[in-house]
Order: sequence, then structure tokens, then C-alpha cells
Amino acid sequence: MGTINPGQPTGGSQPASPPLFRGGAGGLLVPLAAAIIVLFGVNRLSGIIGPLFLALVLTICVHPLKAKLQRRGIPPVAATALLVLTIYGILVGLVAAIWVSLVQFVALVPQFEPQLTALRADVRQMMLSLGVGSDQIALVVQALDFNALIGAAYTVVGGVLNIGSGLLLLLLLLYFMGIDAMYFPRILSVVGRNRPHLVDALGQFARLTRGFMGMTCVFGFIVAVLNGILLTIVGVPGAFLWALLSFVTGFIPFIGYWISMVPAAVMALLAGGWPALIVVLVFYSVINTAIQSILQPRFVGNSVNLNMTLTFLSVVFWTTVLGILGSLLAIPLTLLVRAFLVDAFPSSHWLQPVLGDVRQAREMEKADYSRSKARRRAAKAGIPIGPGSPDGP
Repeated sequence: MGTINPGQPTGGSQPASPPLFRGGAGGLLVPLAAAIIVLFGVNRLSGIIGPLFLALVLTICVHPLKAKLQRRGIPPVAATALLVLTIYGILVGLVAAIWVSLVQFVALVPQFEPQLTALRADVRQMMLSLGVGSDQIALVVQALDFNALIGAAYTVVGGVLNIGSGLLLLLLLLYFMGIDAMYFPRILSVVGRNRPHLVDALGQFARLTRGFMGMTCVFGFIVAVLNGILLTIVGVPGAFLWALLSFVTGFIPFIGYWISMVPAAVMALLAGGWPALIVVLVFYSVINTAIQSILQPRFVGNSVNLNMTLTFLSVVFWTTVLGILGSLLAIPLTLLVRAFLVDAFPSSHWLQPVLGDVRQAREMEKADYSRSKARRRAAKAGIPIGPGSPDGP
């Protein structure tokens, strides 16, 4: 008689355990410890890994355009060079626009020192009338200090300068990845002979990433234009900067709206007083909530097959690991991790509905709704529905 491997199913029909769950609870300790070590290393190397992954995402997004150029008769080398130069122009223009706008904003801030002093006095008086303690009042008034506002503005400018210093690495990565992308389809075809599920998972990651970035760009552009028009009409200084900020933060699900609203609201209060603040808050709440909190998550969530809870946790997690680039690339990063740990292993596909792939659950819900509707029609018509009928349970 042959020996039976304890880790092998005896019935032959049972699926193999997912790689992350083999060995029971004790088997999770080694992968968990390895993951913690890897994440610690990623955090320490965030200055390299962040631009690396951003370059990868941008290369994935523009790769189909290169294929279209080649079908029009443009040589592969020329198509690659054209797309790389286009990305260069967009990135350099975006960083330059943010930097110039922030420098202008820092120059404008000293003009609002009288308004800020009056605001502090109003806030102090209002809090006293509400019976707030002196310690709490001191904390709030200190947060409205002019020097603190100037320091925050210079901190933001310094952050942009740090991003600009890493721009050279990003541009070099884009150049090399653009060249290597010429051979990547053939490389995948070779790898697919031995690892077809991995190649399928990477292909799905690329498609979902392109869909997410495309939809986010469209919704972000709409929000930025509407915000820019409103802030210009209200007379908020730096309207272009705050509109640009709303476009960039549109890539941060759920919390990006709040990040873009705070500085615009503060500048509206300083420049136009309480009426301007109320207008900005109401407009941002209506338009941004409708687009970024209702429409965009619905379309983006359906396109990337991630549930809302996992999407929010992804932003928190990757921001902690990679900083600001982690928050902007949280969804593509989560898709890549899911591709390697879940989608590449057929035995782990049972986790896909838990992570947000609710297509089958949605179909079941529609079927249940149709049956329930048929029962109500039959009850009104007095037609009995038995267990064996098509509309029965």
C-alpha cells in the first residue's frame, strides 16, 4: 500500500488549499512575518519604490496608445519616443503648475494678516458666548495663528520641491520602461507557457488599472473645472491652484474631497468672509459629494472589483507605507497585490467575492428580486406558486 501524504486531500475531489492558508493558523505566521519584513523594507525604500510604481502605472496606461500608433504605420521606436515625450511634458507641466501656484500663494498670504487677526477675535468672542473654556479657546486661536499658516504654506512648497527632486528618477524609469515595454508582450507569452494563471492575473491588473486611472481622470477633470469656475466667481485667491489640487486629490478615494476643500474654504473665509465660506462649503458639499462620493466610487468600484471597505483601507494602508504617492496609487497597488496573491492562484479565487468581485452576488440579487416581483404579481392575480414552479423558491 502507498503512503498517504498528510497535506494531500484523500478524496481527490477537494480543491487544494490556497497558498496563504496552507498549514492552518500556524502556517500563517511565517507568511505574515515575511510580509511585515517586506513592508518595512518597502517603507524604508519608499523614495525609490513610489516613483517606480508610478512609472509602471503610467507605462501601462499609455501602452495601448503605442499599439494604435504602430497600427498606423509609425515604427515602434518612434511610437515609444513620442509617448515618453508626451508623458514627460504632462508631468513636468503638472509639477511646474503646482510649484508656481504655491509660490504665488505664499506671496499672497501676508496680505491677509488683518483678516486673520479679525477672524481670531471673532472666533474667540463666539466661543466665549458659547461658554467654551479658556484652554480650548487658546488651542483654537493658536491654530489660526498667522505664522502657523505661513509655516504650513512653506511646508507644502517644500513637499513639492521634494517631489520635483525625485522627478529625474521618475523620468528615467519612464524612459527605460517605455523601451522594455516593446518586448513585454512576447515576454509574457513565454512566461505564459508555464504560468498561464499568473499572466492572466497580470493582464487583468493592467486592464483594471487603465480603467481606474481613466475614469478617475475624467471625474477629476470635471470636478476641477467646476471648482475652478466657482472659486473664480467667488474671488478666492489661487483658484487655479485649488482646482488643480482637487484634480490631484481625486485619485484618493473618499478622503481626497476633504483634502481639497479645506484650503479653498480657508482662503474663501479670509478673502470674502463668512458668506464666501458658506458658498464654497455648500458647492463643494453638493458637487463633490455627488461626483466623488456617489458617482465615482460606483463606477470605479465596479471597474476594479474592490469593495468600498477595502478601497478605504487601501488608502490608509498605502499612505502609511509609501506616503503621498501611496495614497494616490492605493488602488493600483492593491490590485497588484491581489493579482499576485489571489488572482494568480485558481485555488484562491474563492477570495475574490470577499475582496469586492460581487458580479455573481449581484446576479443572484437580481434573480431574487425578479422572483419576488413575480410572486407579488401572482398573489394579486390569485395564482398559487408551488415549489416546483419556475417562480417558486
